[in-house]
Amino acid sequence: MRREIFREYDVRGIAGKDLTGETVELLGLGIGTMMRREGRNRITVGRDCRPSSDGFRDALIEGLTATGISVIDIGVVPTPLLYYSILQLESDGGVMIRAATTHPNITGSKPAWAWIPCTENRSRKCIP
Repeated sequence: MRREIFREYDVRGIAGKDLTGETVELLGLGIGTMMRREGRNRITVGRDCRPSSDGFRDALIEGLTATGISVIDIGVVPTPLLYYSILQLESDGGVMIRAATTHPNITGSKPAWAWIPCTENRSRKCIP
């Protein structure tokens, strides 16, 4: 896993190159492990409509559930709806699988813990 995919508030890379199903599953394992260590056990997952998003969702959920995290898949939604779902569904956090706004070939995930987006330092701790 390339450390360069970890940005200040998200994880970002080229789908199929920097981010693969295996990479995203490892991210799920890392996020799930961090959440369990903090006593959190429920997360919402949303995604955009890009072709890679469904596979990345499946891989992310595989990693999260392997750590015992309960996942609520809210489907194809805009990012603000993910944040809203965290509050409305009383989730402990969320991950949005989405395209970067800066480049059409860049895909990423935007983790958030209970309304507080991850910082760079916290995102880097997701590396298993």
